[in-house]
Amino acid sequence: MIITAHGGALLTGRNTYRYFKKMAEYKLDAIEVDIMKRGKTLYLAHMLPSLFPKSKVPLSFVFDYCKEHNVMVNCDVKRKGLVRHVLDLAKAKGAEQHVYFTGSVVPKDIKYLDAGMAYVNTIFYKRKFPLSLENLTKIKEYLDSFHNDRIKGINIPYIYASNEFVKKAKEIGLGLSIYTVDDDALLERLIGLKPDNITTNRIDIALALRKANEDAYEA
Repeated sequence: MIITAHGGALLTGRNTYRYFKKMAEYKLDAIEVDIMKRGKTLYLAHMLPSLFPKSKVPLSFVFDYCKEHNVMVNCDVKRKGLVRHVLDLAKAKGAEQHVYFTGSVVPKDIKYLDAGMAYVNTIFYKRKFPLSLENLTKIKEYLDSFHNDRIKGINIPYIYASNEFVKKAKEIGLGLSIYTVDDDALLERLIGLKPDNITTNRIDIALALRKANEDAYEA
């Protein structure tokens, strides 16, 4: 199970150098960044600013960081059509094995998904099957129809992650990435269920809870 430090975790600010510096203090599985594109430049931002600020963190920095610290990066693409460009840069930096995608990944992107992996958001399948417990099998069959094993599953808000929902997804082999889980009790419950990934701002608490869960299992 991966635990991903949400962008801006521990009050460091989303997509800031301060975030990366602080996250380096922890033994992380993954970090998370929001990705936009202006011209030929991929950079970190949740929304496209009216002017391109020089202070924005370039995505190339992130890939160097991932290699240095041996962590994965959740590339949360904020616009359609960015998967190909992100992977091209990741390959150029030798970091494609560190990448997993969420966000605005759409079916047209899948032909470019020849490295990394993806947990798709509802934008990918909602016109066919609204997200619900009853539709999980249909969603799994739809993802399988693309015949690309780099599509690992779905990225869902924590409000959907009931015990029944997580167990059903596991039963049918549908991977789950769950965001953004910051409540102590909810973190403890979901860590016990062991989905593929949990994204949280409270990375220190989540790592401690996972360690306690692993120790209890081994005992």
